[in-house]
Amino acid sequence: MEVVMFSRVLVVMAIMLWVQSPALSDSNTMPPAVSLSGIGPNAISITPEVLTGLPMVERDITFQTSKGMSSGHYKGVLVWDVLKAQKAFDGLQHNAELKKTLLVKASDGYEIVFSIGEIHPDFGNSPVMLVTEINGEPVKGRGQFVVPGDKRGARAIHDIVSIELR
Repeated sequence: MEVVMFSRVLVVMAIMLWVQSPALSDSNTMPPAVSLSGIGPNAISITPEVLTGLPMVERDITFQTSKGMSSGHYKGVLVWDVLKAQKAFDGLQHNAELKKTLLVKASDGYEIVFSIGEIHPDFGNSPVMLVTEINGEPVKGRGQFVVPGDKRGARAIHDIVSIELR
């Protein structure tokens, strides 16, 4: 009788832990939003909904990392398209956006800077991507940038917490 009761208690506890598991919670099925500031008075939350309607791009990308070569099939949106959709450059004088930069910060404190001139389609035209999938799998954590054409992966910043247009 005690063994049966103990087994029932274990089953109930396992069910309670499973139901309360953060990995299964609806609030955790979507990656956390990435904060985009420097456009207007308030930061914008970049979520999958914000990216809806933007043209998706896909690239096979290979670059050198400190652990060896990394290759994958990346899918996402161009950072330029995200900025344009958020009207980041509306109201600026001719070519004034070329004075601006993006400061991208990751959760581990890593930071990368991109000039707007390097991603602008009329100038550097570097197709910097905000990645949504790698090899058909959703990006883990927050957003990730990848820079097709880079030989080294130092600018393939992952788990982005904020993007600041300066």
